[in-house]
Formats: sequence, structure tokens, C-alpha cells
Amino acid sequence: MLLATLKRRVDALIIVCHFGKVMSERKSKAVVLLSGGLDSAVCLYLARRVNEGVVGLSFNYYGRRSVEREAAVKLAAAAGVELIQVEVDFLKEASDVVGAPEQLGGVTQVYIPARNIIFYGIAAHFAERVGANRIYGGHIKSDALRFQDASEAFFEKFNTLLSNHLVSKGVQVTTPLIRFEKYEVVRLGGDLGVPFEFTWSCYGEGPKPCGECEACKERKQAFIRAGLSDPLYG
Repeated sequence: MLLATLKRRVDALIIVCHFGKVMSERKSKAVVLLSGGLDSAVCLYLARRVNEGVVGLSFNYYGRRSVEREAAVKLAAAAGVELIQVEVDFLKEASDVVGAPEQLGGVTQVYIPARNIIFYGIAAHFAERVGANRIYGGHIKSDALRFQDASEAFFEKFNTLLSNHLVSKGVQVTTPLIRFEKYEVVRLGGDLGVPFEFTWSCYGEGPKPCGECEACKERKQAFIRAGLSDPLYG
């Protein structure tokens, strides 16, 4: 048990050093995309660990659940960071698009057309405004299997675009969890002190998670594999 705990803490330190790249350099400002879910919460606490100033950025798209908005607000407050909420109610999930074209027929219902091009474009705007050179996104390994704009290849190309066409030149997207399984994210969050009780994963409106949707099942399995108790289901 002790060896396992020490290994987790060493792993967390390696992640901080590798992805932050600031432990031996001057600390910088960062913008973190904060949805209110597990992955973005862990990403927020990781970014806060290795950056001097952090700003949270949350997008209120069409039909976004109020419980998700509240989760983002609570997480930002707990981390002691400013949260900027951007209204983008023209953005709709595939399930909300009336008369959707044929190419959207086979996608997951929570897919938002061109989502990350828009989200990270807006994030780059705010990054330049506040003088941040890092934009953090909490995408994990399984995301790329469902969404092409959540893959490493997408962010490599997007970063090239930022490098070549922003005045500041230094703004880059960082996705420190993109090769992680969900349970590894939970384990890291435990070591970073993430208040999991403020996060929200369920596709339902609440006030309690349904426990039956795909997101709830994935969350339950992640906590079991991580060997941690989930405060939302305790």
C-alpha cells in the first residue's frame, strides 16, 4: 500500500515536470478550459500547480446543463481562480440539431460540430488578452476515439496555426492527460487534491447523478480502478 502510494506521487510529480515545463523555468500564465467534469477539473489543478496565474474558461453552449455550469463555478472558486463564462448558445450538440444533414447521422449525440476549433480559437483570444502562453485542455485517451478534434494530431496542427498566425507567437495548447485512461486521471486528481465532490459527469440534469448513463458508468469504473471512493456516489 505504501509503495503504491509513493509510486502514484512520483508519477504525479513526473507529469507536473514533463507537461508544465516550468519547474526549472519562469512560471507563466495559463488559460484552462473548464467544463465542470472530472478531466477538466484535474487539468485545472495541474495547471495551477505549475503556472503563476490561471484563468478558467467555460463555454455555455445550447442546452448545457445548469448543473455543469454550477460545477465549473464551484471548481474555480475552490481552486481560487477567476472563471470567464462565454455564451455560445449557437453551438448545438448533434441531438439538438433539427433537420441535421446526413453526415451527422452516425455521430455520437453529444458531438458539437467544429467544437474544438471554436473553443480553442476563443481560448487563444483570451490567452493573448491576459498574457497567457499556455491553454490547457483536459482531453484524455478515449476522447480521440469519439471526436477527431480531440486527438493529438488535431492539437499539433492547431498549435502550428497559433505559432504562425498570432501576434504573440508563444501561445500553445497543452493537453497533459491526452494519453491517460480515465482511472489514471482520477488517481492523479486524488494526488493533486481535486475536490471531486464538485465535479459533474452525468448526462442528466441532477440534482444527483443518474448512475445509469454512459458517463456515469465510465466514472464509476474509473474510481474503482483507481482504488478511490467517489464522493458523488458514497
